[in-house]
Amino acid sequence: MIKIGILISYDYKFVFECIKHIYDYADEIILAYDKNSQTWSGNTFEIDPTFFTEIKEIDPLKKIKFYSDNFYDKSLSAMENDTRERNMLSKFMGPDCWQLQIDADEYFLNFDKVVGFLKQHSFYLKQPDKYPLTIRGKWITLFKKTDNGFLYIENDESFSFGTNQVESYNFARDIDCTVLKSNFYCVHQSWAREEEEIYQKVNNWSHKDDFDQKIFFDFWRKVNETNFHKYTNFHPIYPQEWKKLSFIACDSVADFTEKYGQLNQKK
Repeated sequence: MIKIGILISYDYKFVFECIKHIYDYADEIILAYDKNSQTWSGNTFEIDPTFFTEIKEIDPLKKIKFYSDNFYDKSLSAMENDTRERNMLSKFMGPDCWQLQIDADEYFLNFDKVVGFLKQHSFYLKQPDKYPLTIRGKWITLFKKTDNGFLYIENDESFSFGTNQVESYNFARDIDCTVLKSNFYCVHQSWAREEEEIYQKVNNWSHKDDFDQKIFFDFWRKVNETNFHKYTNFHPIYPQEWKKLSFIACDSVADFTEKYGQLNQKK
């Protein structure tokens, strides 16, 4: 069985695009949100009540469940609350399945191949204590939406998304066990948001205490499709993680995904 957990917070609107890429292949999808509408930093957010109705409308097979709990602990840092919520969600998802945790703004390419791989390696589910495993994919990070397309980062930056373990996260989605690095690609909308959403992100992100939020926010604001070539090594925490920006002309995330796939078929 393949269960997919998605954390829902202030950027909940992105989950509709996320679900498009995984719905047909998941056995169960769990949307986790804080019952007090608090972020990992203790700030508040609002989910439009119509969101829950709209989710039901895209769930004809009744695969989607909601998990609401108190995910903010004021005694913990934002990163510690991130890790805590993922473990709570993991416990809710339960054992004897492939557990995938993805964020609302992550859109897998060719998710059928991910599922095919997991089913082919289902033997890892029989003895998870003996063969603990976490699987990492690769992000294609969208950095900014311009008038004519998207600026994006492509440098094989990896992220954990799947495991046969329960309640084992020790740093966000990372688990201290055998790591399988894959070539499964995922478009990460991450920084390609409206200006007010970016301001909200830098003040609530689990890494918010690891960099100067104002400096990075000001940098993000001034980057555009005419000057992006001159910026290198600009990741807010690990500069060399983001070596350069690229550009694809398109009119939506779906259009970007299609055109990226056409340009990178061999990948």
